[in-house]
Amino acid sequence: MKERISNVLAWFGFSYPALFWFGFLVSFTRFDALADNIKDMFFSHDLHHFVAFGLYPCCAIVNYLLVGKMRLLPWKDIE
Repeated sequence: MKERISNVLAWFGFSYPALFWFGFLVSFTRFDALADNIKDMFFSHDLHHFVAFGLYPCCAIVNYLLVGKMRLLPWKDIE
């Protein structure tokens, strides 16, 4: 059960900041409609910036307390 919770935490902690940075990079492209939607989703509140930079370390710390490994890269095994 701990491994499954660790997997969820690792992928969730990794996916939101990855989507945030993907949206940031797409906002500089010529895909205007997609860029506008991404800006509205991710860059409209300061809370999103906090979550993008604070969620990943928090999930890593909880993983460390749960299984003894931070799992900064979620595709790595716990061992």
